[in-house]
Amino acid sequence: MVFSSPTFLFLFLPLTLLAYLLVPRSGRNACLLLASIAFYVWGAGGHVFVLLYVAVVSFYGARAAGRARTRALEPTTVDGKPLPGAPRREIAALIALVLVPIALYKYLPPVTQFVASTAWPGAPQVHWALPLGISFFTFHAISYVVDAGRGDLPPEQSPRDYLLYLFLFPHQIAGPIVRYSEIVHELKDSREVTLGNATYGLTRFAWGLTKKAYIADSAGIVADAAFGTPGGSFSSSTAWIGALAYAIQIYFDFSGYSDMAIGLAAIFGFRFPENFRSPYTAAGPAEFWRRWHMTLSRWFRDYVYIPLGGNRHGIRREYAALLITFLLTSLWHGATWGFLVWGGLHSLALLAERVTGLHRKTPGMLLTALRRAAMATFVVFSWVPFRAPTLTGAVDVWQAMFTFQGGEPSPDVYITLTPWNELALMLGLLVFLLPRNATGFQLIHGGHSGGLTFRYPLAAVTAPALLAVAVISVLWLDFSPFLYFQF
Repeated sequence: MVFSSPTFLFLFLPLTLLAYLLVPRSGRNACLLLASIAFYVWGAGGHVFVLLYVAVVSFYGARAAGRARTRALEPTTVDGKPLPGAPRREIAALIALVLVPIALYKYLPPVTQFVASTAWPGAPQVHWALPLGISFFTFHAISYVVDAGRGDLPPEQSPRDYLLYLFLFPHQIAGPIVRYSEIVHELKDSREVTLGNATYGLTRFAWGLTKKAYIADSAGIVADAAFGTPGGSFSSSTAWIGALAYAIQIYFDFSGYSDMAIGLAAIFGFRFPENFRSPYTAAGPAEFWRRWHMTLSRWFRDYVYIPLGGNRHGIRREYAALLITFLLTSLWHGATWGFLVWGGLHSLALLAERVTGLHRKTPGMLLTALRRAAMATFVVFSWVPFRAPTLTGAVDVWQAMFTFQGGEPSPDVYITLTPWNELALMLGLLVFLLPRNATGFQLIHGGHSGGLTFRYPLAAVTAPALLAVAVISVLWLDFSPFLYFQF
């Protein structure tokens, strides 16, 4: 069950909201937790026990690490020796235990397959079913374990509230990555279902559903046709149309999911962090990663880059930390050469920007426009190995893009360029032309009531029309899962 499915739109969401409003205030967390577990079981069945393992280990492990830290801060000794200052070993052991499922399901199979195919050429392919959202669940749990172990927040004492934090259905499959400290007050029932929150949430959800069901899915039809072109048969037009269509698809698919998640959370009184801020308007790689999947970027910054030394111990240490961080970012998406090449391209771009000092300079208007155009081209270029089924296929696309091989789009691509899809692509291309300070969907906190109101009222006015377009797209087009479900 996904947010853009009729089952969710017309059955699950209305029933969940009705039950949530009818139960007493003290029972709302339990109601939302049951609905969230049902949401996951509907889509992933028995894999829910894998996530329950992650929840149990991180919940009780963080409490143990918190007790260890408390003991370490006491002025006591054992056999005349002071106790260690921080429970680093406990935290490291907990992280290792939390990582067991993702290692078994996500990384062991491709490694095993690679070793088997090397030792036994022609070995049959083995496909393991990856638990939905395992990477996002794992990152949520790790952030909680580290923050609680370091003393940045007190360990949660309520298993129900912690399970709700992990399983809360708006973010459980594909983010945004919400840290426990960001919603702990809402978890403790200090949230309200207000008309302002509901209006904001439904409008945000309508925008996200339109981005996914119309623009992303329409662009995906074109991208699938282009990347399905046989090797060696790419024309420049086919390659560029496919690369641009996929760049549009992945942005509107993922940002659309984030909009829907933030909107759904707002309906139930939660405030999730923003995940995108017009990334395709960036004038450089560092700025791009401050705008794309922002919660993931901050996660790697705070739990990998800074602990590795960041920029505090010289240039070599800084560059090494940067490369390691992007290696892990690539592997987070999957243990394939395509993701490694994609991450390698971005890490090299970041290193080049730092070596040249461009990230510290404030260019003029003309230079900013040129840098935006160059960065947009680079982003479209770098998405190719992310999408291509093989590295050879990515090279074929790149070669066609920059050798300017003549010819019209392939027949398979040409038939996908219907007026409906062409309009979606044109709307999608507008994201490259937005002002750099555009945040896409801004809000302000409203008065003493704590409600959410729009900085731009036009967003609320257009929501009914957008919702109508989105519902038509949902009912008309074939089912299309969100791209980030695979991670």
